[in-house]
Amino acid sequence: MAVIDGAFRPVVMPVSAALAPYVSGLMAVEVDRVPPIEQRVAPHESVVLSVQLGRGAHCVEQKGALGENTRVTGIRRRVGSFVPAGDCVTLFALLTPLGAVTLLDSQPLSGAPRIRARVDELLDRRLTRALESQIALADSLPEKLRALGAWLEQRASTPREVSAVAMRTARAAMRMLAEPLSPIDELADDELLSRRQLERDFAHWLGTSPHHLANVARVQAVSRLACSGESMASAASGAGFADQSHMSRVVRELTGLTPKRFVRARTTPMSTAFREATRGGTVYL
Repeated sequence: MAVIDGAFRPVVMPVSAALAPYVSGLMAVEVDRVPPIEQRVAPHESVVLSVQLGRGAHCVEQKGALGENTRVTGIRRRVGSFVPAGDCVTLFALLTPLGAVTLLDSQPLSGAPRIRARVDELLDRRLTRALESQIALADSLPEKLRALGAWLEQRASTPREVSAVAMRTARAAMRMLAEPLSPIDELADDELLSRRQLERDFAHWLGTSPHHLANVARVQAVSRLACSGESMASAASGAGFADQSHMSRVVRELTGLTPKRFVRARTTPMSTAFREATRGGTVYL
């Protein structure tokens, strides 16, 4: 695996203060030509915007027509697996719920494919063509990542009409991520909604449910606490679980792993980079 791992070269970039409410992490990876290798991804709190290009002279056309290489993946229900494309560069922006609503022009995620939905089918294709061109023209992987960050920051700073209902949903979701112990009924009451309406709004605008988002936030909190040196018992308490048994049950439901195996997932360049980008989260297993 050492040779294969060496074929993955990731870069993590700090998120600017202006972008922080909308994006929780920025990273990119360059991949050599590699044999098919299954990768596994755990549920985490971000809607993932990705841009994948080739590495040759015609780097855009290697992976798809200009404008079709920018994709978005919703909040996962359980661990998923895939075989990554080789001979490519892939850039990732981890969008917060506010970022998903704002940067994607409050397009509902309920009808989009959960995995790698084409952004040009959600937004004007001229936007994704311009983004992919800017990334392709950048010389190095860090410069390509800076181009993605600049594109996102420009979108975040440009006034646009965003659905008030979508923003209300994002506001409740952001609070849930900050306070995963907040009762769903309380979040709904604070937004002057019924619980059922809040659940419908989450499904429509974010493609998930309040209950699932809260569990994902708690499971990732376990990872962050354990990575900071906390014991499993302390991590369970800090993440808001009633006890270790409760934590184990939820971690197994979402990942299929025990908490110890989850937080000690195999160290690879991708898993390490995502830990850095998510401040200790476990994304790649």
